[in-house]
Amino acid sequence: MTSMTADFPAQGATEIGRALADTYSVAALADGGYLAGPDGQAVASQMREPQLREALLLGLCGGTNDVNAFYQRDEEPAEEWMTRRERTIAQYCAPCPVAAACLELALRYPEHARDLAVRGGATEEMQLTLGKADHERLAKARALDARPAEQRVERLRAAREVSRLTQSHIGLSVKPDVRQTNHTELKAALAHRERLQGEYRRVTGWAA
Repeated sequence: MTSMTADFPAQGATEIGRALADTYSVAALADGGYLAGPDGQAVASQMREPQLREALLLGLCGGTNDVNAFYQRDEEPAEEWMTRRERTIAQYCAPCPVAAACLELALRYPEHARDLAVRGGATEEMQLTLGKADHERLAKARALDARPAEQRVERLRAAREVSRLTQSHIGLSVKPDVRQTNHTELKAALAHRERLQGEYRRVTGWAA
């Protein structure tokens, strides 16, 4: 993969980011440099929460037990912490292949302000600023993250309707016009169920 988003206007970068996020695996995006650097934000913003969490498993910080490097210690002077976190950013975040995904997840699902830590190369102050500036997009992204769960409920409801229709108005004793109405309703219910299934697969990337 070669860079595709840097020279495009914001709308074009968003569309390309969505296409990349929908087409390639998280590992392939990380290997291609699409979850860090200039392309990272455009792609990570179009990823869903499970993809972002999968990306974290590829982060450089995953190989260290020094989790305190990303947090200010209790009663640690601010000046000392600022110096220490810059070392953390340089050591872990700057070369990290999934830094943009890490930051996107932190912005989309932020911790309480007092619990914020270095994420994706961004300081706590920077995360608060970015979260406020991009709150509308982040809210829409959270709604999309929740969509598969909502779709599951809709699919179960549609499946129950299909089951109900298949068990009603069955048998030769039922008048032909009633059977025909039932068949028509059943066909519509089946089509509705299949449409919901297709939408779910497109959202989750499940093509089975």
